[in-house]
Amino acid sequence: MANTVRRRCARVLLVDEDDRVLLFHSRDYMGPGVEYYVTPGGGLDAGESLEAGAVREVFEETGLRIDAAALGPVVAETAGIWSDGPDLVIDSEDSYFFMRVAHFTPVRDGLEAIEREEFTAAKWMTAAEVAAADALVFPARIASLLTSLLDGPRPAAPLRIPWGAWTWDTDRGWTTTERAPILDR
Repeated sequence: MANTVRRRCARVLLVDEDDRVLLFHSRDYMGPGVEYYVTPGGGLDAGESLEAGAVREVFEETGLRIDAAALGPVVAETAGIWSDGPDLVIDSEDSYFFMRVAHFTPVRDGLEAIEREEFTAAKWMTAAEVAAADALVFPARIASLLTSLLDGPRPAAPLRIPWGAWTWDTDRGWTTTERAPILDR
């Protein structure tokens, strides 16, 4: 029986002056041929706010120092379960911020050892490139969200985006959930 852990995450859509979003690419970490993209961000430390977690995660994963006040409000939320193996299930709630930044080359110095193995590359991707790879974005598709944020104002309330992460099934290995377009605006 797998152990279930609740996890609250802060994620940041870092977008440069050419409307490209920064995503981390992973290949073969979860298994041969398994690849995916992840936004900067991750789990909150005990007692940490979403904003403080977002600032810490961006710095640890990219070397970029950002100001929590510049993050603005949460633009999207998603929730669901995922696992990285048969022994642990993570019940996660992820909140997304959107932030414009000057293009930079991420520095990997602050990555945890496991993240150094997992993230094989940092890629700045256009909305079209994200749309082409959207089924591989963990834990939820972000192409429609990114396009709406690039084309218009930030939403008055966070958008709810469908969960799309993977879980471990002992009979079938890695399984994905059905993915749907953004549910509401």
